[in-house]
Amino acid sequence: MMKVIIQYNFKDVISLDSSNVFMKGTFNQAFPASSINEPSKEGTIKTINKSLLNSIFRVDLSNPVTYAQAQFPASYLHENTYTNENSDSENVYSEKSDNDKPVVYFQNYDGTEVVVQPEDDDDLGELRSGGVYLLEENNVVDSVDNNTNIDLSNINKPKSIKFEKGKPQILIYHTHGTESYYPATEGNYHTLKTEYTVILIAEIMTRELEKRGFEVIHNQKLHDYPSYGGSYGRSLATARDVLNNNKSVKVVLDIHRDGFDNVESSPNRERLMKNNTVNINGELATRFQFIIGPDSQNRPAVESFAKYVKEVSDKKYPGFSKPILVKNIGKYNQFLSDYYGLLEVGSNVNTIEQAERSAVYLADVLATSLEAIKE
Repeated sequence: MMKVIIQYNFKDVISLDSSNVFMKGTFNQAFPASSINEPSKEGTIKTINKSLLNSIFRVDLSNPVTYAQAQFPASYLHENTYTNENSDSENVYSEKSDNDKPVVYFQNYDGTEVVVQPEDDDDLGELRSGGVYLLEENNVVDSVDNNTNIDLSNINKPKSIKFEKGKPQILIYHTHGTESYYPATEGNYHTLKTEYTVILIAEIMTRELEKRGFEVIHNQKLHDYPSYGGSYGRSLATARDVLNNNKSVKVVLDIHRDGFDNVESSPNRERLMKNNTVNINGELATRFQFIIGPDSQNRPAVESFAKYVKEVSDKKYPGFSKPILVKNIGKYNQFLSDYYGLLEVGSNVNTIEQAERSAVYLADVLATSLEAIKE
């Protein structure tokens, strides 16, 4: 994969103004308890190429964690799972530099290859690798035990939800509904066979949530076929239509799976598999992850909800959840609800059977979380 070289505003690198884009990401990384406001758009200073700072100060501007590491050298003692070179943030789609605009080479379902230009920030943000992790714990977990008797009293909870009994409460939908798991490798791990895709995973989640007494709408409309570009715009229209006709829905979940380049031949396949699977009750399941868009006005509320669900998951199934990832740009439709979750359930390095197991455990985590905050 060719990486896009981006120049950054020098003020965005060294300014101590807490509203600064770069410093915001850095301090949120290094000090998760801090609260930094949205970035300022005022003022510019001449740009500087990221390679200069990287060579002199060991700062990689595509990864703000390295800034904190440069200031606090002891942080290098921890396994670095957050840099572009060592993280799992590879991408199913190829990325090439053309005036800093990625070009996507997407294999169609008939085997032909098409070129897709991102149509908005959400498409662009999803295709660019990298982002800012909310540092909480190690990425790699070998095994866990199911803890059914958990104490949630010390967890920071978001605002309570008032669900209307007998009416839809949760919407599950898919921006990229064709995303598939092994063995459905066709179409660059995209298939119309729903029994191998995230649609099946969401269907299992729906059934499990309904068993716990929740009213769920699972919309299975495809928004990434036959065209990938503009998927978020199309899925937004669908979600809005559902919400407009079901005012009682409070929780919105967009179910995805992560993706990596050339997983069949990747020398990192074993590491990718380990980082994306967890042993629960003696069986391998995929891990899941919240993805946050930084550009939505309700980001603090969405982030609070994600942190809360992750804490519940950590108590029930330690290591089941990967660290929350805040992407570089995009909204990902999360402005639809303060209880919004863009959830990646495993990746294309995982099997459909592993993802099916995760669907059951993830539904359990979500049900436990929602039961604790409902009025």
